[in-house]
Amino acid sequence: DERLFVRFPALYRLLGDALMRLPPRSRLRRLMLTRRVGQAYAAANRRDFDSVLVGWDPGSEYRPSPDLIAPDQETVFYGRDGYLQLWRYWSDAFEDIRWDPEEILDLADRFLVTTQQRGHGSGSGVAVNKPVFQLFTLRRGLVIRQEDFADRAEALEAAGLSE
Repeated sequence: DERLFVRFPALYRLLGDALMRLPPRSRLRRLMLTRRVGQAYAAANRRDFDSVLVGWDPGSEYRPSPDLIAPDQETVFYGRDGYLQLWRYWSDAFEDIRWDPEEILDLADRFLVTTQQRGHGSGSGVAVNKPVFQLFTLRRGLVIRQEDFADRAEALEAAGLSE
């Protein structure tokens, strides 16, 4: 279905919008959200950005955690081009960076993914393995904003929750 959605993004938007209209406690919604999130992370890890970005609004914004970018880089990346630019930065810094989702909290028009960021520094070879909390905001089934946090309490607060 990933290739189908890349080829026919309007189909993805239609199904994504329908999925997000289901109640957050719906079993079908939980299953499909878990499946799609897993597919998106797997696609990003194999650098299949066409599959990832089919679920992103063209006007989206990505706000990585300051802990995950160099101090001289932008703090907000806009649209699909911004998403790809951020990945280029990470690919330059890490020879094998990846994120592996561990938990998803469905918050109606948002979801919070607890991930493990793994990789090795391109120049140093130093291993990195740390949790990252990624808060996604959706509109009509598409990601319009992603915010990354190094601290779970901060991510929960941004999501309107507490520990």
